[in-house]
Amino acid sequence: MNRRHCANVSAEVDDSPTALLELAIDFAERVADRHAAGGTGDVDSKSSSTDPVTQVDTDSEQMITEAIRATRPNDGIFGEEGIDVTGTSGFRWIIDPLDGTVNYLYGFAAHAVSIAVEQTSQGETTTIVGVVHDTALGNVYSAAAGNGAWVHRGEQLPRLLRANDVSDPGHALLATGFGYDPEVRRAQGKTIAQLLPQVRDIRRAGSAALDMCFVASGSVDAYYETGPHLWDVAAGSLIVTEAGGRVTYDPDRRRVIAAGRYLYDPLEDMIVAAENRG
Repeated sequence: MNRRHCANVSAEVDDSPTALLELAIDFAERVADRHAAGGTGDVDSKSSSTDPVTQVDTDSEQMITEAIRATRPNDGIFGEEGIDVTGTSGFRWIIDPLDGTVNYLYGFAAHAVSIAVEQTSQGETTTIVGVVHDTALGNVYSAAAGNGAWVHRGEQLPRLLRANDVSDPGHALLATGFGYDPEVRRAQGKTIAQLLPQVRDIRRAGSAALDMCFVASGSVDAYYETGPHLWDVAAGSLIVTEAGGRVTYDPDRRRVIAAGRYLYDPLEDMIVAAENRG
């Protein structure tokens, strides 16, 4: 089914995860068109001189924000480029309009738009929808709570995702990433240097959202990084979980660990030991 630009305002709002997933996929496809159009415009910096933000980032966030407000005006919105709206519906959209901005600037084929939906009910908040649209290669990873994790491309039929069942960290292909601050990178490098001899190998793609989808799809066995924000990992966390993996995200330390169900515990132990030695 062609979902593009199918969302319309309705007098009766459908709050089901499947309906919200359809909207999230549609919004992500609109932003994918903006990514494909190129034209970065002015390039500024955020946390450091090597942490860029482009016109594509801000245009993409504005597009998603306007689409949400048009279809679900009572929902909250929280995004990387500054949007922070408190809603009244119990639902909140968490958006990263361009994850992998440096890759995008360089033409390196690993960047995405990430969209998640949280629901708060009776004081408990859960993520019920996650979409990561790989805007370099066209793969769309998606999940609705309780309905599994899937990937499709264009008009291809969706394919069910399943995280790998490897249990030995020594046989694990580990994805990771690094921050923009030189001192943070130095500390991260020390930890990774200790992990490298204990795993199969390390991969670094430069997009946290895609790294998590790679765990869900079995392209890597695990992903570990200190530094990602909620908008980087919210959608990917649900996708990994629905693919049978495990994820923890510590918002204070901004540390994420995602892995297959058998690998998670021994890998976490190994990571904690490496961090403590660092």
